[in-house]
Amino acid sequence: MITCNSSGSVDSMVVGVDQRMIILSRIPKEDAALIQAYTEKHINTLHYTSLQTFHCFVEGRLKTYFLVGLDHKPIHYSTHEDFLMAKRIMAAAMKDGVSELAVMVDTLDMDVASLIDGLLYRNYEFTHYKTKAKSQTIRNINLITSSLKIKDFNTMCYVYTAIYEGIYVARDLVNMPPNDLTPRKFADIITSMVKGDNITIESLNKWALEKRKMGGIVAVGKGSMNPPQLLAIAYQGDPDSTAVLGVVGKGVTYDSGGISLKSHANLEFMKTDMAGAAAAVGVIRALMLLKYPVNVLAVLPLVENLPSSMSYHVDDIITMYDGKTVEIKNTDAEGRLILADAVTYAQEKGATRVIDLATLTGACVTALGTVRSGMVGNDQEWMNRLFNISERVHEKVWQFPADREYEEQLKSDVADLKNTGGSEAGAVTAGLFIKQFVKSDTAWIHLDIAGTAFCEKKDETGFVGATGVGIKSILELLKGGIQ
Repeated sequence: MITCNSSGSVDSMVVGVDQRMIILSRIPKEDAALIQAYTEKHINTLHYTSLQTFHCFVEGRLKTYFLVGLDHKPIHYSTHEDFLMAKRIMAAAMKDGVSELAVMVDTLDMDVASLIDGLLYRNYEFTHYKTKAKSQTIRNINLITSSLKIKDFNTMCYVYTAIYEGIYVARDLVNMPPNDLTPRKFADIITSMVKGDNITIESLNKWALEKRKMGGIVAVGKGSMNPPQLLAIAYQGDPDSTAVLGVVGKGVTYDSGGISLKSHANLEFMKTDMAGAAAAVGVIRALMLLKYPVNVLAVLPLVENLPSSMSYHVDDIITMYDGKTVEIKNTDAEGRLILADAVTYAQEKGATRVIDLATLTGACVTALGTVRSGMVGNDQEWMNRLFNISERVHEKVWQFPADREYEEQLKSDVADLKNTGGSEAGAVTAGLFIKQFVKSDTAWIHLDIAGTAFCEKKDETGFVGATGVGIKSILELLKGGIQ
């Protein structure tokens, strides 16, 4: 929980320190004297990149101060640096075993939104499967201020708490092992989680998918004993509007590559191939708390891509939900197939704009690494909005080109399309494959989150695992309505 000026312990406190040492007049004299002596001896503590944990024992009480340096900030210092520092602060508090954390906001000279964002981003761990784990997450975060309007501050705290409720849900799903998150189990978990008066859920099983001739989802799911599912979750926040944002998330609960089997090294972390679907769920979960007056349809195609005697083959030709035929050139290029059917379905159900999220290609990771998600779309103004929003909420994206020449790579000699465009520009052609199933009058953005959805190794703050990327950007986009 994060609140403003609430009652609670101040034995663990975050404060800013610089040469002026304004903080010394705002804390007990005994503590101030000890901090003054410490900073005089360790002058680097005042530098803007510094974060020091300072313990002092005063009047029988152990107190902890997290000293954030403020001096010598460069002119072009960005709010993203504040976000990163906030993550470091939270990591230090978790490492120190703090249960309640007070933050003296007025002393920090930080962007308040980025501060809250970074604190909540890092205040997470996944210990569901550890039998003797003790949680290190901070139970209560108290933001202390005398200069900001308390009502506005608490509203901001509530909004970020709701957003991170959605992000934590998405992270939990992505971090789960594939034996506990089959397509059916995924659908069951979500169905029980997102119940509400303005929520409608439709669940299609394998037989319903076959009857509707959703050839992409059916083909990819054929090889597994766990049959495919499609889940459509409608959030209706504005019954009088016909504008609907379709959020389509790739939901491959485990991706072996199918007949085009991945190498041993590439099989690790393939439980994360449903991060797009998890993000779509996170958006809905947050909207249930935020109650934005918008209409959103989350469509989740859920499959396991496994090799067996029932698997679809290279050189198969399948018929998609919209009637197009696709020649299969690689069964490991499966995400675009299930997304194509799901995007078609979202439009059929009334989506006037569509964003799809997918851990789609290794080519995107090669191009952008783990810093930015890739973006392709058909509406430049809308993409510009999302680009600016993503920078502001610390979920960076980068736009790929979408020249017609790239689409030429998807032409097949024996079918309407083939499911790969070859080794060149793989992230671009994968996104443009999905475009073939988007109506000309539907604004569409594809986000390839292959590099940003999961931290395979601990970052500088010790964070590892699912990130929940994409949720903040979509919610910020929705805050301004569906345009």
